[in-house]
Amino acid sequence: MLDQSMVVIGAGPLPELQMRGACTTLAEAFGVPLSTIAVGESPQSFLADLHRDGPRLVRLAGDSGRVAVDGSCWIDALGAWRVPTLLLATPLADGAIPGVVPAYLALCQSRRVPLIGLIQIGGAWRLSERRRDGLPWSGWMADQGNEGLDALVTVLQRQLRR
Repeated sequence: MLDQSMVVIGAGPLPELQMRGACTTLAEAFGVPLSTIAVGESPQSFLADLHRDGPRLVRLAGDSGRVAVDGSCWIDALGAWRVPTLLLATPLADGAIPGVVPAYLALCQSRRVPLIGLIQIGGAWRLSERRRDGLPWSGWMADQGNEGLDALVTVLQRQLRR
């Protein structure tokens, strides 16, 4: 169970069905409702009301690093509002992690987004390769089913208590 809301973003544009499935699974595992907001919506007005209805998991659909016409950017807002955030990443077909993942991680860190975890969704979990790439992985979850989920939720709960 979560005692605060969290926002889930993708490291770059992730496939919609894959991200929706991962977020649904995470919300069920944490026992909280899932809501979705598109990056085209105003981050300021949404985040002002984020905690009003109790803890929930929020899936941010679209490119969270994109700067809107009005100059707003979701990653900037998540950092400014200090919203706990999960970053999802998908591996390439060969199992390697694309360069957009460390780039998004660096962007989040530069904007002081309180990242709770970096999660690989789909593909094979190769712990030795994930350690070698030097990114702060929290774990992995399968595209289908709950493989890897229990270990991941345990790690995320521990990181939330920090």
